[in-house]
Amino acid sequence: MPKFRPFRRARGATRGGVASALACLMAVGVAAAAPPAAAADGLPPTGQTYEHYTPLKEAYQDYFSFGIFGAGEIDGLIYNYESYTPGNEMKPESTQAVKGEFTFDAADAAMARYAERNPDLKFYGHTLTWHSQSPTWMWDAPPARYDQPGTFDADVALDNMNAHIEGVLGRYGGELVAIDVVNEAVGTADPSDWRASLAKGEGWYQALGPDWVELAFLKAAEVVDAAGWDVKLIYNDFGLDSPAKARVVYEMVKDINERYEGVRPNGKPLIEVIGMQGHYNLDTDVTAVESNIELFASLGDVEVNVTEMDIALPPGTLTPENENNQGMKYAELFEIYRAYAAGPANTTGNPQVITAVKLAGVRDVHTGWKGGEFAMPYDYDGHAKDALLGILYPAEFLATHDYIEVPGGGERPDIPGVHVYDTSRGDSWSGANIILGDDASVWPWSSTDDGEVAFHPEPGATYRLTVNYTAKGTTSIRVRWVADNTNGGYTSGDGAAVNDHQYGADEVATFVPAYFNSGMVNMGTYNLVTEITLDGSQPADALVGNLAVRGGAGGNAFSINGITVEQVSGDGDRLLVDWPNGTPEAPSTTLRYQGNNWVTVSLDAVAAAPATLARTEYRIDGGDWVTYTGPFTLKRSDRQTLTYRAVDSFGTAEPDRCATFAPGNGRVDVEVEPDAESLCV
Repeated sequence: MPKFRPFRRARGATRGGVASALACLMAVGVAAAAPPAAAADGLPPTGQTYEHYTPLKEAYQDYFSFGIFGAGEIDGLIYNYESYTPGNEMKPESTQAVKGEFTFDAADAAMARYAERNPDLKFYGHTLTWHSQSPTWMWDAPPARYDQPGTFDADVALDNMNAHIEGVLGRYGGELVAIDVVNEAVGTADPSDWRASLAKGEGWYQALGPDWVELAFLKAAEVVDAAGWDVKLIYNDFGLDSPAKARVVYEMVKDINERYEGVRPNGKPLIEVIGMQGHYNLDTDVTAVESNIELFASLGDVEVNVTEMDIALPPGTLTPENENNQGMKYAELFEIYRAYAAGPANTTGNPQVITAVKLAGVRDVHTGWKGGEFAMPYDYDGHAKDALLGILYPAEFLATHDYIEVPGGGERPDIPGVHVYDTSRGDSWSGANIILGDDASVWPWSSTDDGEVAFHPEPGATYRLTVNYTAKGTTSIRVRWVADNTNGGYTSGDGAAVNDHQYGADEVATFVPAYFNSGMVNMGTYNLVTEITLDGSQPADALVGNLAVRGGAGGNAFSINGITVEQVSGDGDRLLVDWPNGTPEAPSTTLRYQGNNWVTVSLDAVAAAPATLARTEYRIDGGDWVTYTGPFTLKRSDRQTLTYRAVDSFGTAEPDRCATFAPGNGRVDVEVEPDAESLCV
């Protein structure tokens, strides 16, 4: 396949063709449009289309390169951005889904589309190695495929990694400013042990351990340096506003670069750039962002790129208060980026370390990445928001605006073991965790930090999870396994199978992780049902843990309206969890027995309103359950154990209660209240 080079201009050539025509059209358009009157604060008014404002790439040309990550409305993209980074087209699943079969059509087409409009557009690559959006055969995950053992064999995985890096860099390496060699390697951050922090439970770590990061960079450097290309090698990760995670990345890059000092020509470090993904919201601590930029700057020979930047707002309606506050947050961050920019406009005396900033889009979108979260500087129709002014004029915006306090979403029901989050109510992410255990050393291999458990699964039992949700931009939902009650901590088995079992909104999922990714539209409300049987034999950190509800592809623009969990059985379904209505109060039974050797047994059960009593049942010595219809007799000398319980109309069952009858002297007249200690073992 010939090498793809339509977007490179011959050295010394002048800008012309489509790009020159576009520039002329833009100049005419700007001249024809009446310049907007200045607002009272001296800033241009919002609400205009892109051509009424200084292009972002020009406003920042003396600070750093200003680019876009992912697709966007093409006219605004060409006008505002100096560089383009493909969002999905260059990822491993897009470029080598089948071993040995490289497919570059999607990436070629994406680059050509923008290069045709601007031959001077710069290109970055994303990504060579990642645990997500990558076929699992790459790290030789089970099952065995392509004549591989399917056992996380290190030699096979390394061969696959090297071949993939060679294939993709061989296609695009000479055309790129830089490329994300490794993406999102850090799992749970432990600043004292960066190697242990790479244990994500999925991806390359399973076959190659913590060495996989440096192995990827070594191969990328080998290819780039042999060809003589000037393409920077990037480590890219999210959450680097967290001091703990930033410290892990700092220690990792420092250690790797020190150990491989001198390996590359001209004193180049092995890892040349840290990509700080800027997926932020109104709660982002900008002081932590600045501190972590300073930390990375102390590495000395490593640049910083701000990548994939967006500032998400609560979905639903874009309020003036939230629009103002988003402008404030963008302005605060861009003041920091200017203060650490690598270009000559930075005269602060701070380390000059930031060489590129890339936003994750052009305008707000209804669906897709950050769909419904109003994350970009232009609205759905391409009109400028306060965010654009905050980016273009950060100092002036901060001098003339303040944060506006927005009331919180109010209290939500507190149900033990059920955690529900909602960006539209002020949380930083949407989703839910349903806690099944409090001890990670025993089945179901799950844990929590507050000791509260929604219910304890029984091995062999079947459970039905129903999630009622409203799409506010996010039209796909995953039901997953997590090891604890954090936002991350997915189990290894979950990560390996996260996209394997796909369902429509009207289907009942029979596997977790389940991916509901069809049949839903924005602002629709759906009941997503998952029904699974747990046999209790799964290995630790595999396909059992706490249940989690997450947006597909990281989407946060949705609300969870209700969650129920029922234990399904032939005797009737038992309601275990009912959020937000509360944990159902179980019915209760009073036992009474009277007589001598033969005793008459009666069961008097009541249900808690609004439920009504469905049935009372009992069994003798572990036999079959019998529905109670009236008093019955038992012989004390038979030494029998009576087990009894009541079930209400919601399916909520009273915990099994037991009494043992044994021979005794004289008549008995015993009443066992519902709160008395049960003799069940």
